[in-house]
Amino acid sequence: MSANHWLSPTDRAISFAGRDRQRIRHILVCLDQSPGAEQALPCAAFVAKTFGASLTLLHVLPSPQERSGLHTFDALGWEMLRREAGVYLEGVQRRLALASGQHVDTRLEQGHPAERIRAVGAELHADLTVLGPYQEESAATPGLGSTAQHVLAGRQGSVLIVHARTGDAFTPSRILLPLDGSRRTESTLPTAVRVAKASGAEILLAHVVPELVPSAVLRTAEDKAMADELTRRLATRAGAYLNEVRETLGREVGAVSTRVARHADQPQALLEIVEEEHVDLIVLSAHGSTCNRERTFGSVSTHLLSHSTVPLLVLQDLSEPDLPRPVTRSGLRSSPQTGGP
Repeated sequence: MSANHWLSPTDRAISFAGRDRQRIRHILVCLDQSPGAEQALPCAAFVAKTFGASLTLLHVLPSPQERSGLHTFDALGWEMLRREAGVYLEGVQRRLALASGQHVDTRLEQGHPAERIRAVGAELHADLTVLGPYQEESAATPGLGSTAQHVLAGRQGSVLIVHARTGDAFTPSRILLPLDGSRRTESTLPTAVRVAKASGAEILLAHVVPELVPSAVLRTAEDKAMADELTRRLATRAGAYLNEVRETLGREVGAVSTRVARHADQPQALLEIVEEEHVDLIVLSAHGSTCNRERTFGSVSTHLLSHSTVPLLVLQDLSEPDLPRPVTRSGLRSSPQTGGP
């Protein structure tokens, strides 16, 4: 059965009772000594504690040549910079171990940040990469910075993106779980339930029905009426579908609600739901029913990764052989073992 095939209520219950496909055992947390990047630490601690996952803190220093130039390398200055970064990581390590109750390692690397993040993630077989805003990002320029963009362009696993400060501790109270009726999006159910149980959160199941808008193609009264009727029928069916899923989840968590939206722009509709429903965490599949295997993340998850104002946990639904290989700065596809050319 393909990953896009829909599940009957019986199949869903059997699948849900089985092993979690996106089990999180090892978390890679990326830091650059900026306050922005540390915004992700409370979320990383919460996820690690929830799943009993170990953590690795990673900081990538630019190579001495990239920082100082080939002919002006200051060996003493570079060594001081390296030691300063090591002390910084040790301090964060103690704080994160205390907050999560889990084992925390550190890695200090040199090179291009995005490429080293991808390589270390592959080496450690990290199930989840956590990113906060890097130094090149700011409130004046919302969205992903260049480092995060390059990481996501080639990261092979799941990711947790945190754009804004969540406080000293993170405990979600309302989790948005977008579903399109496919097995891919439903593969996030066990993870969302586990997070909800750990925090006592409510799960909000959402489905966006695509709404056709008048155009040079859709312009006659008859065509508009047909389009409206189709949208109404899909909305009705979506409501019934979400209720089926709610019944399955209701056996596991106490509070589950549903929301069906009609919108011409699916990602925008989800962002509006986040604001209207006071959601503080989104759990999303990397791909939906229209899965392009040449892209690590689908169009909806890519848009939300860039524009979500709340933490976004994107779970990779593609298996390792199906994932596209990242392209390095040399233009070559990287190796799945090392992350290098």
